[in-house]
Amino acid sequence: MMAIKSALTLSYVGVFASAGLQTLYSDIVPVDQIWCVQRLAFEGNLATSGGNTRARYYADRSGVRQPLGEQDAPIADTLYWDADPFWLYPGDKLALEWDQGQASTTLKMHLRGYWTEAKEGVV
Repeated sequence: MMAIKSALTLSYVGVFASAGLQTLYSDIVPVDQIWCVQRLAFEGNLATSGGNTRARYYADRSGVRQPLGEQDAPIADTLYWDADPFWLYPGDKLALEWDQGQASTTLKMHLRGYWTEAKEGVV
């Protein structure tokens, strides 16, 4: 029997008052769901500044990070995306780090894919 797939379309926006490492998080995946993110898109309205500049995204489970991707030296108002599917499991959340972000940076993150019920035999 195949798992039932339900549409997953989520958007997140964060405004960061101070400069430095800025992290935007998704909601936590509910205990009864598994999310398959088929396309992730993200952008920031201000360029990163200084030394180690990057945008990194990862699955976060209670502070344990599983890297998924990175964009070196992200440019302001430029849409970046990843069309390689990845899964988030119950208790996970997606994190987008904008390193060396400027004060008053707005980050946006968009997820499209599907979710399915977390039960035996799924995934």
